Amino acid sequence: MKTRLTGALAATLAAAILVAAPVAVAKDEKPVATTMTTVYVSGHGGSEIARELTELHGKMEQQGWKFADMEVHTENGDTKGAWVTYTK
Repeated sequence: MKTRLTGALAATLAAAILVAAPVAVAKDEKPVATTMTTVYVSGHGGSEIARELTELHGKMEQQGWKFADMEVHTENGDTKGAWVTYTK
């Protein structure tokens, strides 16, 4: 009985620490990005969309934007474009 109680107490304590630690860190941190924008790049796959994305990255970087995420848009297996999200 004592071993089971000790194990349950240890598991509860570990869970409480894992849950509380991220909350404590999150309170002290300031938001990294205050502004976000998402740009849609139209293209039909291949090197054209790659070239357009490369040019977009260069332009956005010059304006102070940082790349955050990209999702490719496909329909029926064909690449239609990509949504690119930047933060500032």
